[in-house]
Amino acid sequence: HPVMADVGCRNTVFGAQAQEASRHLDAWRAAGVAPFRLEFVHESGEQLTRVARAFRDALDGRTSSAELARQLQRVAPQGVTEGSLFVPADHMVIPLV
Repeated sequence: HPVMADVGCRNTVFGAQAQEASRHLDAWRAAGVAPFRLEFVHESGEQLTRVARAFRDALDGRTSSAELARQLQRVAPQGVTEGSLFVPADHMVIPLV
């Protein structure tokens, strides 16, 4: 994984999988969250266009967030991940030792 300085001059390790949050889109919109920002690191122009169109269709109500997730998986050759947005279902459970 390459280590690169991001726009804030912080060192960031980028994994091979694209991070995406389509699973959370409906809840964020219901809560009034807007606008949304898409960030790209090394995607091609074609990949950028496909991702932007998929998000535009979902945000305009032409496709569902589930369909958005499917489209993003098809665009990303190494797959997708929720990255830091992933929270395990049992995150509040304190294990007994």
